Amino acid sequence: MEDNSTNNSTAGRVVRVHLACRAHLPIGSSLRVTGSHLWDPSESGSASDMSGARRVVAITGRDAYTAGDSGFAGGSLGIGAPNVVNEAEAAASGEGTMTPLGRNVASPENVLIGVHDSHAPYYVSSVEMVTSPETYPIWRTRRPVTLVLTDKKSKRESVDDMDDDDDDDDDNDSTVFQHNYRYLVVTPGAETDSAHGLGRFDSDSDMDDINNLLNKTKISSWSLSALNNFPLTSNDSGGAEFPVALWENPFLSEQADDDVMEDSTREMSTYSASGSSFGALTASVMGNGQRGKKQVVLEDLPYRTLNIDINTASFVRSENMDKESLEFTDDGVIIDNWNGHNDVTFDAYRLREGLRKAYQERATDIAADGDSDMVIDTQKPRKRIFIVCYHLPVIVSKDPETGEWMACWAESILARTANSAFVSSFDPHWVGTCTTSSPIENEADRQALRTLLASMDCTVLFFDEKVRDAHYKGFCKQVLWMVFHHVDLLDSRDPAFGMDFNATSTEKYTDGTLLDLESPWDQRQIVKWWEAFNLVNRTFAVEVTKMVQPDDVVWVHDYHLSLLPRMMSEEEAKIGSRLTKKIFYLHIPFPVSMIFKEIEFGATVLEGILHADIVGFHGFTDARHFLSSAKRILGLSHDSLEGGLLGVKYKGRTVVVTMSSVSVEPEMVDAVMDFPTTISGAEELKAKHSGRAIIAGVDVAQYLSGVSLKLATYGRLLQDSPSWRDKLVLVQRCLIPGARRLDEARTIREIRGIVSQIKAKYGDGVIDYEEVYGSSMPIDQRVALWRAADCLFSADVRGGLNMMPLEFVFAQKGKDSPGIVIASEFSGVFSILNGALRISPYDMKLTLATVDRALTMSKQEREGRHLRDIDFVSSSGSDKWIQGVLRDLFDQTESLDDGEIDSEENRSSEGKSVGAFLATAQEEQFTRLRSKSVISAYKSTSKRVIVLDFNGTIVLKQAVDSYLKRDSAGSTMDAPPTDVINSLRVLCADPKNTVFVVSGDNKENVEQAIGHIPGLGLAASNGSCFSPPLREGSSYRTWLALDLGVDWASVEGVALKIMAKFTARTNGSFIKRAHSSIGWSYYSCDPEFGSLQAKYLVIELERELAAFDVRFVNLKGIVEVIPRKLNKGIIVKKILRDVAARNNNAGVDFVLCMGDDISDEKMFTSVFSFVSEMNEDYSNVVPSPPVIQLSQGTLLASQPFLLEKPVLRCNNQNEQIYAFTVSVGKKESHASQYVDDARDVADLLVKLSSGKRASFRRGTEDEMHLMQFS
Repeated sequence: MEDNSTNNSTAGRVVRVHLACRAHLPIGSSLRVTGSHLWDPSESGSASDMSGARRVVAITGRDAYTAGDSGFAGGSLGIGAPNVVNEAEAAASGEGTMTPLGRNVASPENVLIGVHDSHAPYYVSSVEMVTSPETYPIWRTRRPVTLVLTDKKSKRESVDDMDDDDDDDDDNDSTVFQHNYRYLVVTPGAETDSAHGLGRFDSDSDMDDINNLLNKTKISSWSLSALNNFPLTSNDSGGAEFPVALWENPFLSEQADDDVMEDSTREMSTYSASGSSFGALTASVMGNGQRGKKQVVLEDLPYRTLNIDINTASFVRSENMDKESLEFTDDGVIIDNWNGHNDVTFDAYRLREGLRKAYQERATDIAADGDSDMVIDTQKPRKRIFIVCYHLPVIVSKDPETGEWMACWAESILARTANSAFVSSFDPHWVGTCTTSSPIENEADRQALRTLLASMDCTVLFFDEKVRDAHYKGFCKQVLWMVFHHVDLLDSRDPAFGMDFNATSTEKYTDGTLLDLESPWDQRQIVKWWEAFNLVNRTFAVEVTKMVQPDDVVWVHDYHLSLLPRMMSEEEAKIGSRLTKKIFYLHIPFPVSMIFKEIEFGATVLEGILHADIVGFHGFTDARHFLSSAKRILGLSHDSLEGGLLGVKYKGRTVVVTMSSVSVEPEMVDAVMDFPTTISGAEELKAKHSGRAIIAGVDVAQYLSGVSLKLATYGRLLQDSPSWRDKLVLVQRCLIPGARRLDEARTIREIRGIVSQIKAKYGDGVIDYEEVYGSSMPIDQRVALWRAADCLFSADVRGGLNMMPLEFVFAQKGKDSPGIVIASEFSGVFSILNGALRISPYDMKLTLATVDRALTMSKQEREGRHLRDIDFVSSSGSDKWIQGVLRDLFDQTESLDDGEIDSEENRSSEGKSVGAFLATAQEEQFTRLRSKSVISAYKSTSKRVIVLDFNGTIVLKQAVDSYLKRDSAGSTMDAPPTDVINSLRVLCADPKNTVFVVSGDNKENVEQAIGHIPGLGLAASNGSCFSPPLREGSSYRTWLALDLGVDWASVEGVALKIMAKFTARTNGSFIKRAHSSIGWSYYSCDPEFGSLQAKYLVIELERELAAFDVRFVNLKGIVEVIPRKLNKGIIVKKILRDVAARNNNAGVDFVLCMGDDISDEKMFTSVFSFVSEMNEDYSNVVPSPPVIQLSQGTLLASQPFLLEKPVLRCNNQNEQIYAFTVSVGKKESHASQYVDDARDVADLLVKLSSGKRASFRRGTEDEMHLMQFS
């Protein structure tokens, strides 16, 4: 281990660690140790296998398996890069990033080829260890494991983290860095050989022979027994082939004595794989006999921990450590022992496992006495849940005589219900406003209501009348309500939807005319409404944040508060901690993306919702529309999650999208059915309409309720079927809530006209019509109507979840002939009630036939349809719905965001599995970059290299999946903002700096955008060609290229024909040609169609170019054909090597490397590969590809880009080295830290160059874009 300490600053500092282990291995085996979670120094890692683990197995197993058994096209065992890197698949699987996602259980086949899950970066990214006859059996890392010390995870982790210049807590409080690692043996195709003193055993060896071998080799008996019992293949020399990989686990004997739970752990804890057929591998765990095939959970294997002093970069010995038992190599590296369970490096694992088992025992005792669905630890306070809704689910009234305020719970799925398991399991609290029957006149009234509602666990908020009306009657009802119900701007010109700009006025409408309205296209009032909407949401956010504590849940309901999740996150960031988990649930429809894009503030509303952890809908159609809008407006893709849920990646988080339906409260409706008023009401209706079948209807008097269409259909039925005129009555009740007064006035006027026409033509007995002021009828009157009716007729044109059809189904219980529901296909219950008859209210002919069928349906069919729905309706009340949503929240956020939330559960690691614990430790090390740390390291160093990606890093780019884009990638090169250009000028002018921009675009576009900056080096076409820094005063650049050994003219000849065919049939696509790259851009196409065409293009290219050494990259809306060996890491390593060779091998002491996508991952790994190879293992360093000169010109003598020294012996061995590898956007990455977007990159560059902040730092994406191109 090397000590490079000369500076007190530790963030970004590189620590190089050598490891040593004593292991007696069979001939042909090799020992490896897991690298850091950041990188592996392998020279041949691929885009999908950064660690090179696939290549390790492939090379050592070449003789063991045939190409035909590999399962790979072309007979290759996967050496080098994969043939295709696809952005969409990479996003879902982790392709090209640190680890593929979503593989919690790794099959032997996957492990063998280097595939591993998201919790497993510690054991697949492995580093080679070597030995020699002189040192055997001591194995030592060929090159050091390179670690980077990062800032302590900030409690803020917010957009303000880059602006921490005055913050004094940027240094780690602890001086110890813990590095976790594991050893593994790789032995594909190897065989024992007694001549080398390791002993020999084959499939015929007995246990005595094996035990003798164990005493000699010191490999655990269980491990070698597993090898012996594993199906082995005899070779020509009579020996036996060993498994491909074996991970150490010295604690198997302890686990064997544990209970069934530990037995399960034992069966999964050691991995071994072998066999002659690559595709038929199985992982078997053997004890006294064959136990059968098991899948392997590698993430929970034991791990070792090395404590490193971050100031001295040396091994830290604890006080209770038996120093006499420690053994070190000559250069001070502690020596571990393979499967040495007494090694001090296992101390941390043993301690944590003891705590975990004790925690599990306590949890088991609690669970034994708890509910299976929701186990609550009675020793801990109940989890608090804040139910936030604009309208509190209460009914508030004032006694006119005494002036006393009274309140009770309303009919609502959000209201507190008796005997609720939810209330008994959690501590709920409601937050919202309240509507009163009497005006709130003064502060005394407000205080009385606060006190009254506080006794019901409610917090009430009050707003000025103008603000309240502008928010609710204005923006909510005149803008969002229409958009969410699929009413576009063209429809708003219809008299029924003309925006009521006087909606916030206290004046009452008389006839619903348009005389007093402004133009429907007038946006002036909408801006005021939007300001009120923001104010109300911000007030809710401030008040709720004051009340919440860590680990609380905030459940936001409906569109009135759609900005609240984002604003709460902002308020939490101000106090330095993310306190809560958030749910947002929408109870109305969500529109198609084409309509949602029409509203001016649509993207802001979407982003507000996406700050929740879970977004919920009552139906899949609404969820599908939401996902489509997120994709087409914000460019966000979704993926399937375990349990049938969907997930959207947003700002480094996975937002879960769930769909669940809720029914009526069965106990309440049951009780109401026995009310005397209900029974007498039903009898009165039957008597009033004696001899007639009753069709019931209860609808809000608004255009989208479809009441006019229903009445028109009913009139047509009476006209076409005279026999029904004396046998049928429509009992229609219209609710007038007053929320959309203009709409309601016009709708009522239209309904009254149709009702009058029907009565005049067919008599008063055919229709029973009444208007009810308010948002609902009394429940006893509704249930009385349901009990009397033979049919419920709903003709919604657009509708969310309407509980009345569900209530109708429940109310049919016990009837001799249950009633039938006729439901519109545009209603929310359409997909819930399987027994309902479904109609389109626009199809009058079909609707007439359906109504006739319902009225003439047999008793047997009525009963059958009722039975289809009654189970769901009777058992899916709000209590069950709430618990289901909360279960989704807890399950998914624990697995997806483990370690993000600073909650009591996550602060304690006692209950976590090994894999979850290591994942949390990794997440805590992957922190947001803090500019103060970079500036401190920058000022203390003098041999600095800065490497920046272009698109998405110093230029803000829109997501490929966005439908409408402001620019067309590839047609012209976007230039960085002026602040970034000026910063690059200053940084390049410093002789201590070497600054390069590496882009995937062609050299002409790159040079046009930033080629004029003196001292700036450029690399284009993913590094296949590059231009050394431009000298001051020169206007002509010299371009060089890497010779990658591909006949590019022949490749282009084949690829161009295929791409031209796809270009002709894909509008918006075009072909991009660059040096050693040919691309097909679909960036400007429809995102779905472009992605689909790209997949078929790759298939055809892969088939036709199979004879060439090329691969295909589908990133940022471009399908590229490039040489298989080409990646950005090659040019980055060459830059670093050449800079290190200057001034008599002075070396490099500062590296800043920033990139935003998968293609930049190799830049990050190459930085640490370079650091690892410095002064190490010279004979195995692979030189960069040969360089050829593309253009005329001369090179600076201090930049020998045409001559690379084969041996890199740097003279700065004892200097501190700082390396900041930074991912733009938080995601799985090899980078050591991250920033949010290109604005953070620009801000950092400005600070490095001048100490100031970028002028656009606080601007929005739109504002920054305007600054770039204005």
